[in-house]
Amino acid sequence: MSVNILDRVLSSRENKTRQEFNPLELLNILFKLISGKEAEVLRRRFGLNTKGRETLEVIGEAYGVTRERIRQIESQAIEKIKTAPNFHEIIQPVEQLMISLLENHGGVLTKELMFELLTFELDKSLQTKQAIYFILAKLLDDKIEEITLSQKYISGWKLRLTSMAFVDEVINGLEQVINQAKAPQTLEKLYQNFQEQEIYQAHQNQLSEDVILSYLHISARLAKNPFDEYGLASWGQVVPKRMNDRVGLILKKVGKPMHFEDIAKHISKIFKKKAYPPTVHNELILNDEYVLVGRGIYALAEWGFKEGVVSSVIAEVLKKANRPLTRNEVVEGVLKQRIVKKNTIHLALTDKEKFLKTRDGKYINA
Repeated sequence: MSVNILDRVLSSRENKTRQEFNPLELLNILFKLISGKEAEVLRRRFGLNTKGRETLEVIGEAYGVTRERIRQIESQAIEKIKTAPNFHEIIQPVEQLMISLLENHGGVLTKELMFELLTFELDKSLQTKQAIYFILAKLLDDKIEEITLSQKYISGWKLRLTSMAFVDEVINGLEQVINQAKAPQTLEKLYQNFQEQEIYQAHQNQLSEDVILSYLHISARLAKNPFDEYGLASWGQVVPKRMNDRVGLILKKVGKPMHFEDIAKHISKIFKKKAYPPTVHNELILNDEYVLVGRGIYALAEWGFKEGVVSSVIAEVLKKANRPLTRNEVVEGVLKQRIVKKNTIHLALTDKEKFLKTRDGKYINA
């Protein structure tokens, strides 16, 4: 969900809370409800300082106490904060904001998306992320619970009242739509096709595009490729794991034959990792999915391009036509399959051992 759309969905009070929200400042206020030692233990334990998270053992050694004692201090400090007389007054605006964000996204959000929605005007530091985690996991855990990373889900957050059985049913419907399409789809196209599913028709008031987006992201079985298209996480054109996957994805997206050096440049730019032209060239040579259609220029075989010398392609064009063709028709047919100069095709047609010219100036195979 974009920031502008989110502004319209949230109440003016919630928007004000979101714009003013600073998790580290909020925790500084709440930590005044406990002792300095307790606050320091929480900061070190949950990575709320610049050093990152520290183990019970490391903190225990610093204070000359056991790990178990640090665990007790941690637990008691959190309980002391939550039972303080003014805790609810301090936390209530933030609690309502986070609940509203989850409600507007079908009751679930990945940790990454929740972080983005809460920090659009804040720094994206690890401390900020850890502070948000602490607030959600330790202070609002009566309303919100963590979704742990698994084979089914990406790590995230959910309202305790949210039914994951319903979320699963929606994800299954999305997966069915994607399988039927047999190709990655944009969110707009996927949402349009999903509206034909029974689950959508029965619950359409609950299934806005933003809810579907959230469910797509929370599913470990579904994923988004670099071109904002959604598909199965197991598909190479969605989560490219091999160089061959990346080559194919670039060609499909560009939609026309490319020189192997240009393919390498595109891969380096899109995937933020250097792709070497010789490596890309080897993939193109070794895989039947690609066809050499010009000097160093390759196309996807599924586009109908043919390999071979120009005369072989001409012969195939004439055979498929099953009738004499004019020179222009031959040229047009060859250029659909190969990237060559017209003069090269004209020259190949002069080979009388392979091609004959009819009385009306058309060509047939010899």
